[in-house]
Amino acid sequence: MLDIIIRDALDIVGRTERLIEASRRLLDSKSLGEVEMYELDYEIERLGDAVFVVDEAIRSLARAVECWPQTAPVHRTARRLH
Repeated sequence: MLDIIIRDALDIVGRTERLIEASRRLLDSKSLGEVEMYELDYEIERLGDAVFVVDEAIRSLARAVECWPQTAPVHRTARRLH
């Protein structure tokens, strides 16, 4: 279940990164007005920051999930000792 969540979340991150790049190309084309260009640039920056945070969280979750099979027996043993 978690592997599906991680895979889908990474797919969303990839799609969002492609959207950011397409938006930057639109900005470079200079077909927008000055105010529209500023607003789009601002939103691209905010979206980029959000994608970075989500990407880091997903990768952290993936690393944690990879360690679960190794730590589960140790945790069960420690709980029995208490």
